[in-house]
Amino acid sequence: MNKILTIAIREFLAVVLTRSFAFGILLPPVMIGVVVALTPILMNQKPPTVHGHIAVIDHSGKVAEQLANAFTESSIRSRREEETKQITDAATKAIGVDAKTQEQLTKGSQLPGSEPSLPMLTVKILPPDTDLEAAKADMRAIAGKRLSDMGPDPRLALLVIPSATVEGEVASGSDAISYPDFPLFAAPRLDVEVTRDIRTETGKAIVDARLKSSGLDASKVRGLISRPQADMQIVTAAGERKSNEALQMLVPGAFMFLIWISVFTAGQYLLTSTIEEKSSRVMEVLLSAASPIQLLAGKIIGKGAVGLMVLLLYSCTGVLALIAFAMLDLVPWQNLVYMVIYFAIAYFSISALMAAVGAAVTEVAEAQSLMSPIMMLLIIPMMLWLPIIRNPNSPFAVGCSFVPFINPFIMILRISGSEPIPAWQIPASMLVGAAGVVFAVWAAAKIFRIGVLMYGKPPNFATLIRWVRMA
Repeated sequence: MNKILTIAIREFLAVVLTRSFAFGILLPPVMIGVVVALTPILMNQKPPTVHGHIAVIDHSGKVAEQLANAFTESSIRSRREEETKQITDAATKAIGVDAKTQEQLTKGSQLPGSEPSLPMLTVKILPPDTDLEAAKADMRAIAGKRLSDMGPDPRLALLVIPSATVEGEVASGSDAISYPDFPLFAAPRLDVEVTRDIRTETGKAIVDARLKSSGLDASKVRGLISRPQADMQIVTAAGERKSNEALQMLVPGAFMFLIWISVFTAGQYLLTSTIEEKSSRVMEVLLSAASPIQLLAGKIIGKGAVGLMVLLLYSCTGVLALIAFAMLDLVPWQNLVYMVIYFAIAYFSISALMAAVGAAVTEVAEAQSLMSPIMMLLIIPMMLWLPIIRNPNSPFAVGCSFVPFINPFIMILRISGSEPIPAWQIPASMLVGAAGVVFAVWAAAKIFRIGVLMYGKPPNFATLIRWVRMA
């Protein structure tokens, strides 16, 4: 046991004391933090101000005036502020952030002097008999030019409002009234928000003109047909809380990815270190001081400690983030315990297979073909993530929970989902996972004992099976 512990400590320190490990573990969260911090700054940088006019040929005579009022500086500013508020409210409501937390998060998000610049637009009303090609000639003149080279008041868009679009027309052979679309001609590479604003406000002005012609109050009609939103509350034993629709899908996936990343990281270190030690003949020196089984156990335990450290680091980061956003109730503490248990099951089963592959080959390139089945075992839970989250108690999900090697990933998805699962399935899946670990370690020990001192042509699957049978 002392030799196994010594080997485990050596394997653990050989990884965690390297610069590459420190960068690999610390760099991703640092990069995420930098991106989160810089995104508001970069998004608030002022782009080139869009300036110019929108020409309108209004054959109905009922739309142009409202469009002129819609594109004043105050109207544009109020629309942008309202859009920003709606997007923020929708995002925070989707993830269940309360009003107080939302205020703290958005406070100071706009840096002084870095507010996004508003387009400087005006509406120029042209006579109804204006020649369309002549009106478009001004737009052709600025094609391919930058905003700064377009002149003081370039024509950015041309709107044509047919009378039938506002008043309607009777289709031939029918009494139904149809309202044709209106043409919109825009300058090349016009800002997307500007073109969207033009389409939206023109459509709104046309509808208002139709309602006014029918003797209806447009504001009252819009209020009547506006669709109310449900203020959804989740009823729990501790009381009601806001619904977190997005996080109900993301949290189970986060649990699975934490286990996946930890298992894959530790397994990769185990595979590469085994291959390097075998190819450099260091393995022969180690075997002079310990038996193959002791060496295998020490390497698996040592690299497992690395994977556990990765799991705990990222888990603690996630828990701190949930505390900061007042969402800790999304993750019951029991799920954290289950995550560690299922990590151990997943790691020992997958790492045993990786250690066997590493002992059978002498170069990393030779291990690629033998690693394909192991990678498939790791990819299958990714493919089943969404179907299992949608129906965690379906026969398919329950069946996958008792398939060795993938059941730790499937079970953590089901346990951390929104629908409770039968309590008996948790210990039963752990027993199945433990049986898979015993089998994987038993087979890996046989392969490791033979392959660790064999050189030359790399074995295939048939050879590995023969080693398991004969050892």
